[in-house]
Amino acid sequence: MLTTATDPVTTAAPRRRNVGQWLATRLGLARPAGAVPDAGAGTSTEFVWGYAIRREWRNGSHDLFGFTPDKDVAERCLARDQSYWHSGPVRPVAVYLVPVNAAAVDRHPVDGCRSSSCPDAAERGEGR
Repeated sequence: MLTTATDPVTTAAPRRRNVGQWLATRLGLARPAGAVPDAGAGTSTEFVWGYAIRREWRNGSHDLFGFTPDKDVAERCLARDQSYWHSGPVRPVAVYLVPVNAAAVDRHPVDGCRSSSCPDAAERGEGR
């Protein structure tokens, strides 16, 4: 049976996952359905810290993406991103890890951001 373009099943927009909900579920911070939160208790992504990749471009814009609370995973993602851009005709000026909370990455614009309030301190490594 053929469906027409007015069929609501075929015209529904694809569902986009929310990074905050995914992360809270992944870290076990999500509340069961029907649970009432305690006063003052929060499961906000603002309290989940980890690492993200910051990619800076020649025009002064930057990208912030790939949040993960695991340092080893973040370093693998950084290496993969650097190797991807290494041989291309268009290369970012810098690609590095920044310590950041999940909420900052979730709220960051997708297209090149020029805000000076975004996290930009490079991750210093183990020998501090």
